[in-house]
Amino acid sequence: MERLKNKVAIITGAASGQGKAASLLFAQEGSTVIVADFNDEQGRKVVDEIAAGHGHAEFYHVDVTEESLVESLVKYTVEKYGKLDIMYNNAGLVKMRPIGELPTDEWDFTIRFELNQVYYGCKYALQQMEKQGYGVILNTASTSGLIGIPGHGPHAASKAGVIGLTRSIAVDYGPKGIRCNAIAPGFIPYTQQTEDLSNDQFINMMLQVQPIKRHGQVEDIAQCALFLCSDESSWITGQAIAVDGGHTAM
Repeated sequence: MERLKNKVAIITGAASGQGKAASLLFAQEGSTVIVADFNDEQGRKVVDEIAAGHGHAEFYHVDVTEESLVESLVKYTVEKYGKLDIMYNNAGLVKMRPIGELPTDEWDFTIRFELNQVYYGCKYALQQMEKQGYGVILNTASTSGLIGIPGHGPHAASKAGVIGLTRSIAVDYGPKGIRCNAIAPGFIPYTQQTEDLSNDQFINMMLQVQPIKRHGQVEDIAQCALFLCSDESSWITGQAIAVDGGHTAM
């Protein structure tokens, strides 16, 4: 049985990593997926891969840090498909270092790419979902928003903000048929966004702070996202679910 049959989902940051994994899985489970990203080449490859598996998707070029462009993304989706069932605010870029060493422009960069764009996605999805009387919003947070991790200052602040935003939306919009949750991924070495991810010593060190002694995979996050966006989680809202190999339990 397809767990997202006939659903329409926007996934931001969907050209690679966790967003790509979720796009492939959601399409496999019956959803039409709007693959939203600013990387045209990689985004179109994701759509082609979905089509090869007989799924339904299209690419939408967007810079999610621009509010008007996020508004247009939601408007386009609703005009074409008549509804928006799922808004997965996954995109994000980060600059990480201890706060005392952090240039203000790097703070602004992180808040813009990790918190502001989630607010934009939530805002315009909520306006449509309130009209519909239903919908699911899923936000990408991080274990950095739940526990202290050395050197993660701006990332911790932005992701704690995402978790607070998620809970607020759940409280305000639950009575209107809208659920909102967050996933807090642990360390997943799938990208070169930061120097840490190319450092073998750091990667191996992370295994020592996890009860489950393997690296996380993007598919681990996608499976949790699928559950939280499906009807199987219909009584879950306002939660930040850590998918981290048990790191936050240590």
